[in-house]
Amino acid sequence: MTSTAALVDTGFLVALFAKSDKHHRSAREFLAQAGNIRLHSIWPVVAEACHFLDTNGKAALLKWLERGTVAMHDIVVADLPAVRKTLEKYRNLDPDFTDAALVTLAGSLGITGIITVDCRDFSAYRIGNGQAFLRLWL
Repeated sequence: MTSTAALVDTGFLVALFAKSDKHHRSAREFLAQAGNIRLHSIWPVVAEACHFLDTNGKAALLKWLERGTVAMHDIVVADLPAVRKTLEKYRNLDPDFTDAALVTLAGSLGITGIITVDCRDFSAYRIGNGQAFLRLWL
């Protein structure tokens, strides 16, 4: 794969760090073959993933993040109007905060690559310029 950037969503992290997840093997294989993809995410994704992981999975996820494998972006109060607009725009999909924040981040960074199990929603979401997401896994 060529050098590029991609957003990491919750389902990928769960698959990567929960050995019992049905996508665990696929997530590990994808990561091994990902090449120079620069991964980006937000802390709400990590919080969501930790909700679904056991203690060993949480510890492994945090250790992985400590190595700088993912560029972590903060959501600040100044971002909330854009996140709110994303929530309102996709009201019919009933997006959660994390998805809306990822879509907003994608628009601000110009990233269209997404690593997610959420095929339905990320097939419908568009970044700020109207461009569709490119699902890189699954």
